[in-house]
Amino acid sequence: MNRFSKFATVAALAMTPVMVSAQSSAVGFGVSGGLSVPTGDLSDVVDAGYTIAGHIFLKSASMTSLRFRGDVSLDSYSFKGNTNGDFRSLGLVGNALYDLSTSGGVKPYVLGGLGAFNGRTSTKAGSVSVTTSDTNVGIQVGGGLNFQLSGFSTFLEAKYVNVFSDNNSTGYIPITFGIRF
Repeated sequence: MNRFSKFATVAALAMTPVMVSAQSSAVGFGVSGGLSVPTGDLSDVVDAGYTIAGHIFLKSASMTSLRFRGDVSLDSYSFKGNTNGDFRSLGLVGNALYDLSTSGGVKPYVLGGLGAFNGRTSTKAGSVSVTTSDTNVGIQVGGGLNFQLSGFSTFLEAKYVNVFSDNNSTGYIPITFGIRF
């Protein structure tokens, strides 16, 4: 099975709960961005970077506390020291979000998701450039706060992402602020 087939299979499986719950549900969209902090072995070779993401939210009318969200994210980092290059991770993830409180202005939630992540490393030494990439399965777990800000539905979120590969795993913590439409 080639990399694209693996990516498409994992993405379809991850989005299955979202597609199943789409019947009689409210659909929304969102964008987010912020800081992405590498952990473990990744933190030894790259500096903190940035993250941007697009989201599709689905809330079933029959489930008051459970929501689903599809994410497309890009996390990018520069190498530490004298190494000229970067590492980026492109993710496609299906998440379940559970709202912990339904009253008050600030509403906390927890999330968990499964998806496919394409990691790409690009380095350059003189006139020689080398780029490698690999697509693998990963998970993300975290939490956040939903709140209204100047008439906008917004959220603040932190999650841990762990991407599994044959040799090791890649971990990082995106801390984001987002807006829902």
